[in-house]
Amino acid sequence: MKQQQADCACDEIPQSLISTSEALALLIGSARVINTTQMVMLDDALDRVLATDVRATINVPGFDNSAMDGYALHLQEDQLGVAGGVAFEITDRIPAGSIGNVLAPGCAARIFTGAPVPEGANTIIMQEECELIEKGSKIEIYRPIAYNENIRPMGNDIQSGSVILQVGLKLQPQAIALAASVGVNVLEVFNKIKVGVFFTGDELVEPGRALEAGQIFNSNRYSLVALLNKLGCEVVNLGNVEDTLDATCSALERLSAECDLVITTGGVSVGEEDHVKPAVEKLGELSLWRIKMKPGKPLAFGNVGDSAFIGLPGNPVSAMVTFLLFARPFIKKMQGVSDYLNTTVRVEANFDWHRSKPRREFIRVCLDHNTAPAKASQYPKQGSDILSSMVWADGLIEIPEKTTFKSGEILNFYPLSEMML
Repeated sequence: MKQQQADCACDEIPQSLISTSEALALLIGSARVINTTQMVMLDDALDRVLATDVRATINVPGFDNSAMDGYALHLQEDQLGVAGGVAFEITDRIPAGSIGNVLAPGCAARIFTGAPVPEGANTIIMQEECELIEKGSKIEIYRPIAYNENIRPMGNDIQSGSVILQVGLKLQPQAIALAASVGVNVLEVFNKIKVGVFFTGDELVEPGRALEAGQIFNSNRYSLVALLNKLGCEVVNLGNVEDTLDATCSALERLSAECDLVITTGGVSVGEEDHVKPAVEKLGELSLWRIKMKPGKPLAFGNVGDSAFIGLPGNPVSAMVTFLLFARPFIKKMQGVSDYLNTTVRVEANFDWHRSKPRREFIRVCLDHNTAPAKASQYPKQGSDILSSMVWADGLIEIPEKTTFKSGEILNFYPLSEMML
């Protein structure tokens, strides 16, 4: 599918912009899941994506065991439900990791949390409900007792043969612990995707150097690399590239030869110094160029050879917002993550929206959680250059195109706390 093909000449006829939902659908539909895997030890599995289901080969627990410290009882029918004063002789002591002896009718065994329930025992009473009598040789219980109290049955957590972790899961500590609980010590995961990046703009200077007139520090380099590292990508970083068509083509050719995805910031608009778009069209093709949204209209997507290409806008807020809304789910699907789409929650706008805008807007907001739903207040400056707003904000509110509303409107909210994971 090839859309938005255009020459970059300044006298071109303006083209219609694609909607945000159409753009996201195009990227997601084009994402190819990485097809190579590797085996990793559990200690190295955090944040990797599971490439195959994990199936239990044992029951967990593997035996009936005690849910607490107390006494295992061989309760007889005439003792069942008796109001109080029932005594049992203590004949055994079973710590965790030990196997007790067969428990005779009317007898008790001191038992500890996790210890196997001995043969003959049919209930467990917690130690706080027992009174030691006859110099500690017996216990007496003063409440009615039922069968199977405080016994965790075999397979209570996991049944042998069941799938405990599914392909596409991004492995977190609890999932790794679950694998360990059934004796799995290695997991098959998708290989990390390799993402190549470079940055255009002769005005860009690395932090730590002195600025000359007309120059700015390159914040996009550090936001993009940090976002990719958060996603667990292997990053190939060429840094700043000279603002010429030849230098841009050279960088694209180098990265596309070794990376699964190439991402740039800047150079995808229609100015005379914007070389990324014509370079991609020269070496590959563009399927998407401009999106009907703010911030972030000039977002490019296509391919150079076998490598996918995403061109982010140059303004720092636009670059971060378009990465989070489009590049992030695209990358997660490439990684094999099953739950790759961004999630939203509903919040209440604590501001009026007077002007109907032709583009969908994503407003930086901060939440007040003292109400339900939470109320969202917008940052006073919403320019795509106001990077400080991204530190202040809790997330983005989505305002549909051609919309006006009064304070109290319920809208979709994208939490930055989740989108940065």
